[in-house]
Amino acid sequence: MIVSVCRLVVLLSLVAFTITTQAATGSNESKFVPTHEWQEIKDGQSIPEGLHVRINLTSGKKEAKLLDNADGGTDSSLSMVPGEEVKHHQVPGTSETVAGMRLEALKEALKDIPANEYEQEPGEETRFKSYEQIKQELKDANVELKSDSEIMTDLFGRFDEALRKTVATERQELDALFEDLEYLAHQIDNALQFIDRGGVEKIIWPSINRTEDGVTRTKALKLLGTVVQNNPKAKVALIERNGGANLLTALGRATTTDELSAGLYAFGSLVRKFPFAQKQLLTPHAYSVLYGVWEKKVELKVKVKVLQLVADLLEDYQSAINAGQSDRTTEDQYRSTKLTEGLERTEFCHHAGEFFHRQKAALIPEDNLIDEVVKALKVCSQQLCHESWSQCPLFRHTLLVLRNNLDHRLDEDAELTAYRQEIKRSIDELLVDLYGQPKDEL
Repeated sequence: MIVSVCRLVVLLSLVAFTITTQAATGSNESKFVPTHEWQEIKDGQSIPEGLHVRINLTSGKKEAKLLDNADGGTDSSLSMVPGEEVKHHQVPGTSETVAGMRLEALKEALKDIPANEYEQEPGEETRFKSYEQIKQELKDANVELKSDSEIMTDLFGRFDEALRKTVATERQELDALFEDLEYLAHQIDNALQFIDRGGVEKIIWPSINRTEDGVTRTKALKLLGTVVQNNPKAKVALIERNGGANLLTALGRATTTDELSAGLYAFGSLVRKFPFAQKQLLTPHAYSVLYGVWEKKVELKVKVKVLQLVADLLEDYQSAINAGQSDRTTEDQYRSTKLTEGLERTEFCHHAGEFFHRQKAALIPEDNLIDEVVKALKVCSQQLCHESWSQCPLFRHTLLVLRNNLDHRLDEDAELTAYRQEIKRSIDELLVDLYGQPKDEL
């Protein structure tokens, strides 16, 4: 058994519940007559004080009975619904019990437990065990302790052979290696170490270049996205290794839902909040690759990610531009990307409007996707596309179709009513922003 230093956690918990009483309030629809057998407490039914109350895990119902003895009872078999907090109702004059022991007796028993105190020889310095000593002691106990760095070294050493011998039907070891590397890469220092050790060259690119192995390509792209996400130093290191161009190539080559999703995750992790990468990568070719996702035969949720990515980039851009003199350096960096000029030159608003109209039928039953699309469209409209979309009848028609369909489905599911009303309000706001207040016939 191998335990990482950052994963080595000792958890000791002792939970014992005994509920000795509950004074319920509510309407007196019927009188509860307690016995020594468990009985269901009906909704709104009052119960006398001094009863043993529980929640039955099997039925989910509240039950009560008389206490088994005068000292508070010894039955601590409280059934509890998962996620439900246990409330302790104590009646004055009764004693609390924990796992059948009176609390006073338990406190006295705890006093007899010896403390972990060790006598120290006079003049002896306090010494702490070294990492090597701890490793040896754990090894003697059949527990091998490794640091993240040591684990990564081991994973690197095993990866090349696992990649070479992996076939479609036997890939358990390779999948486990990717999972462990992705876990480690969530930590910023580990991600930088992954790059410094040549992880991009030794693991990412060889995996992405496996032409007949889409599963491995997908896992490599997810790992790459994890390495650079919210990690500026890792982003710079990847750009210096020509990683952006290789990533765009992989994104353009992807044809499946999972691989495209992983590729967009990696690309978005690299360019978001990183104007240097945007300046390098957001070329007409890159926009062509992104718009091309809308034409591929993949799930709609992946196509929506492209729209969300552009909306995020526009929002970050405007936030930096509007920061003013207090952050002039950041403003200059974002202006150098020429983001809005690039989107206008590649006719983003036209392509996005066409995509929105074509996906009208597919969007109708997908409330969450409608929500995500409308939020992204509102950002794009405010920052770039207002003029284009306000003059497009098809864009308005699509918004009205989605809005009216939501209106007709408001009462289909009571749990979704509020959410659908919120989406409808969002569509109404976009309609008013683009086309003004609706006329009576609308």
